[in-house]
Amino acid sequence: MTLTVAVDDREPAGVRRAVEAHADVTAVEVRRLPAADFAVLDGAADAADGTGGAERPARRVDARVGIERKTVDDYVGSALGTSGTDLREQVAKMADAYDHAYILLEGDLADVGADRPGLDSAAVHGTMASFAARHDTPVIPCSDRERLVDVATRLLRKHGEAASARPLPGGTVTGYSTPATKRLFGCIEGVGPATADALYEEFPSVEAVLAATPDDLREVEGVGEKRAAAIRETLRGERDD
Repeated sequence: MTLTVAVDDREPAGVRRAVEAHADVTAVEVRRLPAADFAVLDGAADAADGTGGAERPARRVDARVGIERKTVDDYVGSALGTSGTDLREQVAKMADAYDHAYILLEGDLADVGADRPGLDSAAVHGTMASFAARHDTPVIPCSDRERLVDVATRLLRKHGEAASARPLPGGTVTGYSTPATKRLFGCIEGVGPATADALYEEFPSVEAVLAATPDDLREVEGVGEKRAAAIRETLRGERDD
């Protein structure tokens, strides 16, 4: 399966270049999306505009999955309602436009509050839990832009009809009817379906897994030291020394 990815025209040029450089992306089209920053274009064309021009009709946006990119600082401001557009409004628009929605964070969660004195990091974790549990929209921290684009591309692929031909270290995104927390586990690099099930049995909510220590995670079948570290880095932006 090859991907033609639509990138919203309000995204920085560097984001478009990063998507173009991904090995699983064959083409990128920059356009105004109804919601989200990344989506896939399917093979069908939009209806002709009736002008009779020779220009080829644009391909339609696939409604299966939309992905919103946020810097950590933008996420904090919009999720807590202190600056920018209320993120809940954006999530509602994605729910109307797509079957599945994700928010990917570009940056290190450990930096939260660095330029916002007095900000409680627990409040930020609470918004992540709320979007996953109440709005069925997982929030996935990514350490940098390259990793964010890689996670976004894998999500776009895994909701498609065919799997990637390249080996995938990450888990499998489960069905939309599956609880959001279990789907979130399946998006973490190195976590397969069986381990996602085991994690969900032990930590059925985002709050529970955010509160888990490395030792707690390692008690789950299939989770060793490296996998526990990957889970904490993905969900909390923390690396265990």
